[in-house]
Amino acid sequence: NVNKENQLDILHQYLLYSNDFVPSTDIQLTSLKSESPIQFRVIDQNLPVTVSIENGEERKSIQFNCSLSITMERLCAIACQIFCVNEAYYRLAMNDDTEPGDDISLEEIDKNMTEVQFKMISTASLHCSIMYSNQNVSLPCHHDTPIEIIVKETLQKLHMSKDDMNLYELITLDDDRTQIGFDLSVNDIKELLSIDSTTISLELKEKDE
Repeated sequence: NVNKENQLDILHQYLLYSNDFVPSTDIQLTSLKSESPIQFRVIDQNLPVTVSIENGEERKSIQFNCSLSITMERLCAIACQIFCVNEAYYRLAMNDDTEPGDDISLEEIDKNMTEVQFKMISTASLHCSIMYSNQNVSLPCHHDTPIEIIVKETLQKLHMSKDDMNLYELITLDDDRTQIGFDLSVNDIKELLSIDSTTISLELKEKDE
């Protein structure tokens, strides 16, 4: 816990990340590792709006504080970073299913708000279900998504290094256990395996296993 390690007064001091939001104390540091090292700035007053975002696919929700000037596009980017998902496949909607435009700020929605709730909406036409050891990762994708991207995003979701991608192989879950080349696309696999479903199931395993 960063607050405890730095002996912060969690009732009166807050950790500002990326200069525009204060993560709740239950957000994992691993979800903020786009920068190395992870840097925070200590502030004495929390940002005024508490934002809650639900990810129905993972049955999880997150919470953070930000300013009224933040845009919907930035809120979506923050949510996707914390959930470790590709923001190309998601947008945010309000609980009444209203979808404010990317350039709309919270202030334009309600200048007096102190809290707001959103839910993540997937725009993907397909999903890849990747099994690794005893874990399963579901990733949104399109027909032309490269398998290399799927593997990298799987490793990221598992909090493993994308740089180690070549230590793994991707195989089919049928009786043939066919190895899938990272240079293929999702559509190539659908055609190779004659898959009609919108979910492609594969297994990621270490090459030495």
